[in-house]
Formats: sequence, structure tokens, C-alpha cells
Amino acid sequence: MSIERSLLGMASGAAIVMLLAWLLFRRMGVDWFGSHLRDLPISRLRYLLAARFLRMASMGFLVDIILGGGMSRSLVLLFALLFGLCGPVVLLLRHRPAFQRLLFVVPIVFILYGIAILHRNGADLPSSTIAAAYRFDAFSIFATLLASAFVTTKHINMEGARQLRAETELEAARAVQQVLIPDEIPSLPGFKIETAYRPAGQVGGDFFQILPVTGGAALIVIGDVSGKGMAAAMTVSLLVGTFRTLAHYTANPCEILAAMNRRMLVRSKGGFTTCLVLRVDPDGTLTMANAGHIAPYCNGEELLIENGFPLGLLAQSTYEEAKFKLEPGAQITLLTDGVVEARSATGELFGFARTETWSRKSAEQILQAACAFGQDDDITVVTLAFSGGTPVTT
Repeated sequence: MSIERSLLGMASGAAIVMLLAWLLFRRMGVDWFGSHLRDLPISRLRYLLAARFLRMASMGFLVDIILGGGMSRSLVLLFALLFGLCGPVVLLLRHRPAFQRLLFVVPIVFILYGIAILHRNGADLPSSTIAAAYRFDAFSIFATLLASAFVTTKHINMEGARQLRAETELEAARAVQQVLIPDEIPSLPGFKIETAYRPAGQVGGDFFQILPVTGGAALIVIGDVSGKGMAAAMTVSLLVGTFRTLAHYTANPCEILAAMNRRMLVRSKGGFTTCLVLRVDPDGTLTMANAGHIAPYCNGEELLIENGFPLGLLAQSTYEEAKFKLEPGAQITLLTDGVVEARSATGELFGFARTETWSRKSAEQILQAACAFGQDDDITVVTLAFSGGTPVTT
């Protein structure tokens, strides 16, 4: 019994060392149990499940080596199977806290080790039998670890390919968006136009366009697509293309929004877009229609306009036009909800009151103020300075 007690003591000591090491590495932020895999579906974990089974299976052969090769081959293989199953189970319990998973594994390991001690052949075995057992255990450990490395590599390659595809799609979305956000702002007689744009991530859902039309006027569209990534970029490309095409046939904001809504109904797939279209005439006349977007500001005051349904929700949506006459010195400010919804570290929103105050500033100043407060969404700002004053409803 002295040998069994010493072996059990060694196992207990090793377990205590491993527990202390785990607590130390946990404090250092090292993830032993794959908490970062919590949100992955099982289909993407199949190689990791196999790898963990194989790594833990090698423990069964290691136990036989610790016990001096005294276990029968069938018992060694059974232990390899039981130890191996612990690995996948811990991964399948990835939604549980790491400490709970540790409490699940450690008792099983100790129980199996105790059973191995009880079933150890206590008689003196021939050296040739022990040597053969060691060779079998060593070869099995080598084979399981080699197989584990192979399937782990398969997982890395599969995830690497997936990541490459995601990065390629993201790069494509970025390229699409860079084309759709105008680099040069057209000049409009009597107006100074400034723009500022900053996505919250690598690809945003905001968009704006400024197109000159006949008679020295200009059409301006600003909008916010629900969603992010490639899907949002493709929706933006659809809307911008539709807007550019419509601008050749009509300069009426209500007609443009109605046509964009019909186009979105076919392609939105449950998404929607807030959008505002504005026509600016050289004499300072503004004609605008709104589809669920934040109303414009003029000289620090919100303009009261009819707010229709966002694009892509209702086929019967109609949009009313509102007209305003700018006095010299007035500034119109168009923006997306990324300004209003900027959030500080304490959770406070930038809000409409601050937005109204800052709406008198330049586009870049408004953007910087919202970002400094705490950007939480894409931000787009467009300002048009005519020459100061207050609009009069016509």
C-alpha cells in the first residue's frame, strides 16, 4: 500500500500545482478553457473537439506509465477513452464559467486515477512486460498528440480561410463605400458646403450624396442604413445608384424618396433606411422630404417637417415636401443619429439638446465633438452656409 499511497500523493501534489497554476494564469488573463469560443457554433468546433479528445486520451496512457506499466492493455484503452471524453465535454460546456468546468473535470480525473491504482497489478512484473507496456504507452501518447496536432492544424487552416474570406468581404465593402462617399464636394453658387464622415467600424451604414442639377440647384441626400458590414455597404450602393439615376429624371424630393422606397422594398430583406432628400436652389429656397430621418437644423433650431416612414417598410408610403426660404447668413445642418446617440463612458447620450447647440458649428467641429463625447455609431454631418438668418416657411 505504500507504493499506492505515494502514487496517490504524487497525483494530489500534481493536481494542487495545476490548480495553483490555473489560478495564477487566470489572474494573468490566460484562457485555458476556451471562453473565447463561447459564441462559435458546434459545426465550427468539430476539429477542436477531436483535438481535445486526443490530447486528453493521452492522459490514459500517461497514467499507466506513472503506475509502472501495471495496467492491462484493455484497461489502459478504457482509461484513454474516458479521459479523452473529458476534453470535448469541457468544450461543449463553454457557456459555463471556467471554474465550474474545472470542478467538473478534476473529480473525474481523481476518480479515474483512484480506479487505476486499485486495478494496478501489484505483483512484480517481468522487465520485458514492463518495457513492452512502456513502449505501447509511449507510442500511443506520441500517436494521440501527433493526431491532435494534425486536427488542430486543420482547425487553424479552416478558421484562417474563414477569416480571410471575412477580411476580403470587409475590404470589398470598404472599397464600395469609399466609392460611394464623395471625395470632392461640388460647388454651389451662394453656398459654402462642408461635410464630415466617420464610420464607427471599418464599414458603416451612413451615406450622403450631393449632385448638381439644372438651373444651378443641387440635390442632397443623407441616410442611415440598418445593419453593418457588407450587407449595409451593398444596400448603400443600391440606394446611391438609385438616387443618382433618379436625379436625371426628377428634382422633386418626394418623388425621389417614393422611388427609393419601392426599390428598397424589393431588396431590403427586413432592413430599413432613414433618409432625407433636400433640393437647394440658388436663391436660398429649400425643398425637402423626410423618410424617418433626423430633421435638419437651421441656425441652431430644428426645422419642423413631415416625417414619413423609413424606406423599405411600407409599399404605400408617401412623402410630403416642405419648403423654406433661407435668409443670407443662414446655415442648414444635416446629420445622422450617430451624433445624437454618441455615448459617454458613464452611459450619458450626447442628446438632441447638445446636437441643437452644436448644429451652428462647422461639420468637422460637430463630428469632433460627438467623437470626443463617445462615438457609438456612424457619424455623418453636412452643412450648407448661405449667409446667416432665419428661414421663413412658404
